[in-house]
Amino acid sequence: MSTRGAGSRSAPDFHKVSTRGSARGTGGGLQTTRVAAGIFYGWWIVAASFLILLITVGIGLYVPPVFLVPLQDHFGWSRAGIAAGSALAAAAAGAFSPLVGVWIDRYGSRKVMTVGALVMGGAFASFGLVQSLWQFYAINIVAAGGISCVAWIPNQTLIANWFERKRGLAMGIALAGIGFGGLSMAPFADFLIGRLGWRMAFAALASLVLVVVVGVIAALVRTQPADLGLRPDGEPSVAPGTGAGDEPAAGDGDPRNGLTLAASLRTGAFWLLSTCNLLAMFASMSVIVHLVAFLRDAGFESGAAATALGLTIGASVAGRVVFGYLADRFAKRAIMAAAMLVYGAASACLLGIHAPAALPAFVVLFGMGLGGAAVLVPLLVGECFGLEAFGRILGLIMISATLGAAVGPVLTGRIFDVTGSYQSAFFVHIGCFCAAALVIASLRTPRRG
Repeated sequence: MSTRGAGSRSAPDFHKVSTRGSARGTGGGLQTTRVAAGIFYGWWIVAASFLILLITVGIGLYVPPVFLVPLQDHFGWSRAGIAAGSALAAAAAGAFSPLVGVWIDRYGSRKVMTVGALVMGGAFASFGLVQSLWQFYAINIVAAGGISCVAWIPNQTLIANWFERKRGLAMGIALAGIGFGGLSMAPFADFLIGRLGWRMAFAALASLVLVVVVGVIAALVRTQPADLGLRPDGEPSVAPGTGAGDEPAAGDGDPRNGLTLAASLRTGAFWLLSTCNLLAMFASMSVIVHLVAFLRDAGFESGAAATALGLTIGASVAGRVVFGYLADRFAKRAIMAAAMLVYGAASACLLGIHAPAALPAFVVLFGMGLGGAAVLVPLLVGECFGLEAFGRILGLIMISATLGAAVGPVLTGRIFDVTGSYQSAFFVHIGCFCAAALVIASLRTPRRG
């Protein structure tokens, strides 16, 4: 089967490809899939990941801040108390992350993502039934488990498996779905709350996960190119099982070449990348979780504040694609350090939010930093450690991210509850971004010999 299209202008010729699932991640069953002739199937994986991330991360990460004030108004809970729900979810996601990597290696991305989508959808439907703070916390933990299985690690692993030379661009396009999710889901949630009330809004959002995400996973997701007799980037491949050409020769760009999990843990690169991720997520999630409330306190209308959050996440689309493109051409650690400094400049804009250009500047700069950081973490993992244990290594590094995401929003909420202002918290965030830039600039790729 040819994997390099001639660029025909006619409609794609779809045909069936039947293969025996590889031992790694498919369960070995017979699979039949429809593939468009002339289009490398990896790009369909990119499209699927884009849509899955748009919905799951858009709802799971960027919608909860829109519910902060409605929940406070309805129950009288403090902002720190509500933000603690996000903190518990982040901590739970951190605990699940290493397990997700193991499950993907054992069962394949498709099964893990399907279960994750079902759990996430059920949890968000349950949010509409909550009556007490402990119930809110418990559902956040369950939702985090589902999101961990369907969002970041599975999709980043998929792209890393399907692409090698074009990994940065493919990763950037796929993760741009997160930006479009923030752009669309936060204002959409605000619209649903206004029309249906916050309880029914949760139910409506849950239906998107249960219907659309589960359907896309079933129709398109395949764990790796070998499942369809292909190779990364659409390189020529013979039919699987013939004994020739199934695996690239040693030293011939073997995509699975890399360090084991144990060897990776003994490198400085692992701990530097984890530290950078912790600092960045501590500050960025603090800003994201409290942005809508901060803007409302500053005099902006509810709809305008939610739209600003959506536009900020939407701006990350450009950051993901641009930084992903640059990462294929320049030193990834330097590009990551630049993203951290852009993050810091954006946070500084919030200190003067009433200046005419402050909010637009924040939206563009924070979005660019957010997009750049998101796409560069998995790319740095692949560059430093290879794909031998990619999912498990990324899962462990995500623990640092979730730790930062758990502590940051709660501490920020506490600072507000004590001082009545977010100003001191913003100075802390700026310091974290600058420290993250220094940490990642010192990273060096470990030897794999």
